[in-house]
Amino acid sequence: MRILGSLLILVTLVFGEFRVYLEKNPIALGEPARLHLIGSGDEIVLPDLSRIGPYPVAGVSNSESVIGRDGEYTIKKERIYTFYPDKNFTIPALLATIDGKEVTSAPIDLVVDASNKNKDVEFWLKVDKKEAYVGEPILAQLELKIKRSLNIVDYDFVPPRFENFWVKELKSSSKYLEEHGSYLIKRIKFLLFPQKSGLLRISPAVFKFAVPDRTTDMFGFSISAPRWRSVASNSVEIVAKPLPKPVDLVGDFTLKVDVDKRRVRINEPINLKVIIEGVGNVENLEGIDLNISDATVYADKPQIKEQFRNGKLWARWTQNFSIIPQKSFTIPGMRLEYFSLKKRQIADLKSDPIAIEVIDALPTQPQQKRIDQIEPPKTQAKKESWWDREMVLAYIGGVISGVLGVVAFLWLKGRKRGSKIAIKGKRELLLRLLPHISKDPKIASMAEALYKEIYEGKRSGIKKRAIEEALKDLV
Repeated sequence: MRILGSLLILVTLVFGEFRVYLEKNPIALGEPARLHLIGSGDEIVLPDLSRIGPYPVAGVSNSESVIGRDGEYTIKKERIYTFYPDKNFTIPALLATIDGKEVTSAPIDLVVDASNKNKDVEFWLKVDKKEAYVGEPILAQLELKIKRSLNIVDYDFVPPRFENFWVKELKSSSKYLEEHGSYLIKRIKFLLFPQKSGLLRISPAVFKFAVPDRTTDMFGFSISAPRWRSVASNSVEIVAKPLPKPVDLVGDFTLKVDVDKRRVRINEPINLKVIIEGVGNVENLEGIDLNISDATVYADKPQIKEQFRNGKLWARWTQNFSIIPQKSFTIPGMRLEYFSLKKRQIADLKSDPIAIEVIDALPTQPQQKRIDQIEPPKTQAKKESWWDREMVLAYIGGVISGVLGVVAFLWLKGRKRGSKIAIKGKRELLLRLLPHISKDPKIASMAEALYKEIYEGKRSGIKKRAIEEALKDLV
């Protein structure tokens, strides 16, 4: 045996500096294939593979040794790729660089014997459709069947690679093994959403399991040790069809836009809610940009609720807005394009404009000053901050600040000395501060910090009592 090993090394060194072979060929369906790459020389660069044919590499191992003969030494590098083919195919020629020279291997025909399949464990990947539009949901299910008589002492699971798919595991997946005749069955369900068009391939999942194996050691003792085996599911190919044009919504939906009031006073907030619901995928819709002149708009992060029932994904997408007006305005009608799976074409979601009346709005034209009252303009560096627009609007609103001051004074006078301003929640605190930010830098600073705490998650450290005192002192 030692002589045979020496002859093999000699053949490798003299006749083949780069050798590629399969550890076993043919293999049973579900069994791993192991491809060995061996290079010998002084400088060796072996191919770095992430796929072998259409199959992704599941594991890689490397080894390196130095071989000495007649006082000369040669480096030997070996790399073993493990993958899980589910049908016959030809491994293409591979290219390595040995001592600065490119060496090419011969192609290898790999045979997968479906008749020699593991009967103790069966593993399948099933999909409800093999052709879908980009963004259209596909129901996929992994089904693992294990014979009840099989004694498994350990296991490992390698999920399939859903490349170019957005994946959501469904809660309806079976968490336990179900009894089914002589087998135990576990099912895992996914929703897959193709992210690009073309032929997309889902690689096999792999279930590795260990069974007890009794052997006799060198002292004659009988010992039990785990013997590992593995089985792979089938792979699946999906034809993803392109959309007529890029859109964020794919499915069939309705749009609803509601406001809590249509007649308000100046600086009184209006709550707007946008709801999109229906069957399909809404995960790609990040949010709606609502720009309204003469009003300040605050947008909450969208909220998504989904439920899979009757083989369909039902989704509800909600976004809330708070609008603080300075004068009467109209909320513009909204229009969103989506791809309708029923009509197989681009469709529109539309809402009607909503008119909002501000009953004590600012005059549209400010009162003209006399020429002798006009002050020369002052040059001032622009302060880039979130409240610039508020300060301008508040300055314009100065003509009614006196009225507001009298009303606030009379309101406070009727309350007991030292009583607290009743403000519910941080949002209401912010809304109370906004009308006064141009009057006091301290108020502006508090409003900015509170805004960042509400909408950016940054802790302000501002106490409610300090805000109440600042507002009370200002009034």
